[in-house]
Amino acid sequence: MMNIKRLALFTALVMALSACNKDELSTRAVSVQVRGYNIGNSELEIAIDTVVYDKFKTGPNTLLNFGKVYTYSSSKEQALLKIKDATTGKEVYQSQLELNAGGLEQFFPFVYINGATLEIKAPAADPSTNKMAFYIYYPQSNDPMDIYMKNKNGDIVYIAKNVVPGTWGYSDYVTTTGFTSAEDNYDWFFVKAGTTNQWAFNDSEWMSQFSTGTLFIPKKSEKGRVQTYFVTPASNQLDVVSLFKGIN
Repeated sequence: MMNIKRLALFTALVMALSACNKDELSTRAVSVQVRGYNIGNSELEIAIDTVVYDKFKTGPNTLLNFGKVYTYSSSKEQALLKIKDATTGKEVYQSQLELNAGGLEQFFPFVYINGATLEIKAPAADPSTNKMAFYIYYPQSNDPMDIYMKNKNGDIVYIAKNVVPGTWGYSDYVTTTGFTSAEDNYDWFFVKAGTTNQWAFNDSEWMSQFSTGTLFIPKKSEKGRVQTYFVTPASNQLDVVSLFKGIN
């Protein structure tokens, strides 16, 4: 009888260990993207829990575009995304990844300006229009700017007006005739408010325009979108960064 009990106990332990091993071997994955900008002298480093992506640091005055597939045990429910200022060693951002929420992708916008995190103030969605938000970093001027879009026929439509650098500017946009082709990329132009050819950045047309190919602008009859952008002139071009998950 004792041998039978020992055999039963041994069998139960083997089954339990086998179940544990299956849990350990069962893994899931989530795509994590961090997109934004790093202004100043700092270098940024990203980690998820104990995994430090030290080979993918973001240097000063450059686009932040981090994208990795994070794998984890199926029993794990959360992970912590952390961004560190590698120059000072200070942790400057953290956010929880909800691993069992059912999403295969998680997106985080992040802008770092001279040692401070920019608060990203996205407007509330409106089902009757598309809400556009702009933050322009251009310390050389605080003059308001207009943003218009031009197609290959020379037609223009305004995206936003009177956006003041260093503050959030908001506007509504609904797709306009002449700007509906999914195959065409249109150009945005940044000009001094009330003009169409007084260029906003460095008095340069080249530095004041940007192709919308990567900006996920509405081109059909979409409404209800919230689209937030960070804008700054880099050393030899204008940078416009989408601070939201691409939906085209």
